[in-house]
Amino acid sequence: MTSPSPEIAVVGAGIAGASAAYRLSELGLKSRVYEAEGHPGGRMASAVIDHASFDHGAQFFTTRGREFRHVVDAAAADGAVKVWTHGFDAPPDGYERWRGVPDMTALAAWLLREAGVPGHFDQRVDDLKHLDTSAIVLTPPVPVSLALAQDSNLEPPKKLLTRLRSVEYKRTIAVLFSLEEHPGGVPSHGGMQFVDDPDLAFISDNAAKGVSEAPAVTIHLSNDASLALWNQPDHELTEYAIKHLKAKVGPVVPLGSMVQRWRYAGPVQVLEESAFVWGDRPVIVMAGEAFNGPKVEGAFDSGRHAAEKIAELVS
Repeated sequence: MTSPSPEIAVVGAGIAGASAAYRLSELGLKSRVYEAEGHPGGRMASAVIDHASFDHGAQFFTTRGREFRHVVDAAAADGAVKVWTHGFDAPPDGYERWRGVPDMTALAAWLLREAGVPGHFDQRVDDLKHLDTSAIVLTPPVPVSLALAQDSNLEPPKKLLTRLRSVEYKRTIAVLFSLEEHPGGVPSHGGMQFVDDPDLAFISDNAAKGVSEAPAVTIHLSNDASLALWNQPDHELTEYAIKHLKAKVGPVVPLGSMVQRWRYAGPVQVLEESAFVWGDRPVIVMAGEAFNGPKVEGAFDSGRHAAEKIAELVS
């Protein structure tokens, strides 16, 4: 029987997976990253329609903790991220909102590049046992990671299984429009955030943001509207989105459009642990934004913690 590879397998190249690979490299451990999509970033995603470019997943991130800020500062020094704005209200609240350069995929790509990890993109993992490794970091959304572990006959213990099954996620529908002209009713920085709006959660003018040279707008429907309209055909979603866009910013003329349904847009509730660990040969560590703090920094911290747990267990 051959020995498992000394490289740690990381499933998912979103911010949690990229953070895990980055921290593993700091700890002297090699890793391999497997990503079902053709690019890193996860929900820090981008798209192109004709000549228009879009951030269509997470629109920004903030920094609160020391470790994440240290990494963000290093990425900023390399030109991979920059401060977008200091708030969306008038007057702004003063907190930095960061974006990727040229788009939101850039931070995860920078982390992988700094870690020296070649990403296996467009490579969906169907059986964890085929990864031939002594340890695995699972970073997709909890229901996806859990199904993969179960299909691989590497199910977590019953106590962990019960808690993982309780994790629920919000849904978000993103509608992207390339436009004939730049919209007139958007603030100069390009972002509009709506906290209690029943229809929309966010509008981003990607040209004003610095992502697109051509007029390009990203619209996130509210969680309630996304849930209610989830199964509607794309043409009805674009009609809904353009109606509410015009109500917020004034007349616009769309040229092209795309709909993205984010089934796992963010956890409804967050587990208090930074990651869940079980098994032996392979050791499984499940991480991501559902653990110990949602959003980008929470996912980063969880991936970092997962790497440190693996370093303890395989050393």
